[in-house]
Parts: sequence; C-alpha cells; structure tokens
Amino acid sequence: MKAFLKKAVFVVVLCCLGFLIHRTQWVLDKSKRIHFVDTTPVFLPRGEVLKWMSMGYRGIVADWLWIRCVLYYGRRAIDEDNPYYIYMLEKGNPEKEFEAIRTPPESKETPSYPRGDFRSALARRSSLGLVDYIYPMLDRLTTVDPHFVFPYIFGGVYILIGTGEKEDAMDLLKKGYVANPSRWEFPLYLGWIEWWFFENKEKTQEYMLQAVSKKDCPTYVPGLIVSLSRNIGRTEFAKLYLEGMLKSTENPEVRKQIEELLARISEEGS
Repeated sequence: MKAFLKKAVFVVVLCCLGFLIHRTQWVLDKSKRIHFVDTTPVFLPRGEVLKWMSMGYRGIVADWLWIRCVLYYGRRAIDEDNPYYIYMLEKGNPEKEFEAIRTPPESKETPSYPRGDFRSALARRSSLGLVDYIYPMLDRLTTVDPHFVFPYIFGGVYILIGTGEKEDAMDLLKKGYVANPSRWEFPLYLGWIEWWFFENKEKTQEYMLQAVSKKDCPTYVPGLIVSLSRNIGRTEFAKLYLEGMLKSTENPEVRKQIEELLARISEEGS
C-alpha cells in the first residue's frame, strides 16, 4: 500500500511539473518578441587596463575583442544584407524595436514617412544610432594589440561607409599608421578619406605618395598619383617628394616603383 502511494505521489508530482513546464513555455512563447536592436551599454575597461589584464596573452584577448566588435556591429547594422535585420522585419516588431533609438530633430532633408512608420525612426537616427560603442571598442582592441591590422581597416573603411563618422575613422587609421608605419594600407585609406569626405586633394596626394613608398603597395596607386598630381597642378611637388624618398630607401622593390612613377610623372609633365 505504501509503495502504491509513493508511486501515485511521484506520478502526480511529475504531472504537476510537466504542466508547469508546459505552461511556462506557453507564456514565454506568447510574450516572445524577436529582438534586433540591443540598446544595452557596453562596459569595457580602458585599453591599457585590458592590456595589463591580458597577462601576456594579448593575442588571445585581442581576438576575443575582435569577435565582440564584429558581432556587435553585425547584429545592429541596418542593412538589407544583414540577416538579423531581415529576420526582424519578417518576424519581429519594427515599431517597438526602434523606439529606443536616439533620434535627433528632423531636418529639411529628412524623408517624409507616415506617422508611426518605423522607417521615420531610421531616417531621423544619428549615424551611430545603433552602434555608439563600436569605435571605443576598436580603440581598446588596438591598444591591446597595436599590430592587429584588420580592426583598423574595419573601422576606418567599412564602418565609416555605414556611419559616416569620418573623424573617428581618421583617428583610428592614424593610430594604426603610427603603430604600423610600414603598411601601405594606412596612408592609402587616409588619403581616400581626405579626398572623399574632406575634399582635400593636396592631403590626398601626400598620403598616396607615402603609400607608394611602402612594400607591396598595389600597382594601381601610381596611376592615381599621376592623375591626381596633374589634376591639382602639383606634379613638381610629387617629383620632389619622390626624389627625396628615392634617396632614403634601399629596398630594391620600392626603388623600382618610385623610379617608374617618377618617369611617368615626367612624361605627363613634358
């Protein structure tokens, strides 16, 4: 009899637990909302502190921060190529998702959408409305490992295109250039920003001349320098600059590239 009662109690308890689990899951499913926008602040120590905390394993810490940065930006970027964004549009609640976005006052250039349309929030949002912490995160990462090149390019080019934050992009690329002076990528992309975002062709020419003096610089850069120098009337400046670099480098590959560029500029100027 006692054994029967124990079994009965055990079955009842199991049934109750099963009911509670089923009920809990039903409530969760009913209230579940697919989240795309995560406005939770990102808390990370300063780069110098993270470097100290790495205890000599800077590469591992930098890799972890790199993954964090890519996921942070990828999950928040408003882009039709972003699967998180597409999934949110199809299964989520766009109006609710974009309520928390920091939006500046509307300007005359702001597109007009029906009241309550979530696209109006996108049109009014600041360029960093969803990714306020991406540049501070990249700054910490590159402090931990200054020679990790990809994060500089990611922030200085890819994120710049998506956010328009040219000052932050310039600061990050300049930091990378100081830490990696032999890499052609930094002067080339700095020159591109000066041309495209600041319309400073003279500064662009100076950066490109620096880029062409680096090993493995792409073969299309000399052509850009020739065209740009002629366009802004600074062929003589380019020749003097290249002649000075020619005297200061012993690398045969770089010397050959500079000599060919000097010949092209002289031909264009004659």
